[in-house]
Amino acid sequence: MSLIEIKHVNKGYKLGEETVPVLKDINFTVEKGEFVAILGPSGSGKTTLMNIIGCMDVLDSGEYFLNGRAIHEMRESELTQVRNKEIGFIFQNYQLIPTYNVMQNIIMPLLMRGMIHKEAVAQCQDIVKLLGIDHRLGHRPNELSGGQKQRVSIARALASKPSILLADEPTGALDTTSGQEVLKLFCELNEMGNTIVMITHDMNVAKSAKRIVKIIDGELLAEQ
Repeated sequence: MSLIEIKHVNKGYKLGEETVPVLKDINFTVEKGEFVAILGPSGSGKTTLMNIIGCMDVLDSGEYFLNGRAIHEMRESELTQVRNKEIGFIFQNYQLIPTYNVMQNIIMPLLMRGMIHKEAVAQCQDIVKLLGIDHRLGHRPNELSGGQKQRVSIARALASKPSILLADEPTGALDTTSGQEVLKLFCELNEMGNTIVMITHDMNVAKSAKRIVKIIDGELLAEQ
């Protein structure tokens, strides 16, 4: 059984009286432990596909199974639980809370799930050491470099021990050196067994993944 299994998925958005198709008969699988890049230009449908994988949007038709669970049949309350437990989100703009320090940002998802503060901090100790940010835990986001902010974002995603790391243009706001460091980190995390799905428009970024899937005009092309 694949970790992610998407079958004949279609998605469109209403524009006035018309529905504009965005995803067209998408079939896509990800196995546990894979590192897959979804590559496509702006407007190709890759963000919509990411939102469906991340349970942030619902499909119009087709089927989506995650860990064997029928996501396409779930209510919003169930989708919220899946997002919180199964998926670690990593965003281009980090989405850190500016008034929180590094550790507070990292443990926030755990606290929202009801874990007590002491346990949440203990669960994240190995993660912050792994990511090399253990010396910055008391700092706020405005005191960090772009690369450090993204490492905090990755640590927050890892904190809940998700089934998937879902990264949206994770190097888009970084300089070349910091971007390469983040991609190297993704490769190391993948070698440790983490499943990663990365969305990007940049072939040089996509090449860090072990498999590249191209999306053009809402259709998946032959895999590389």
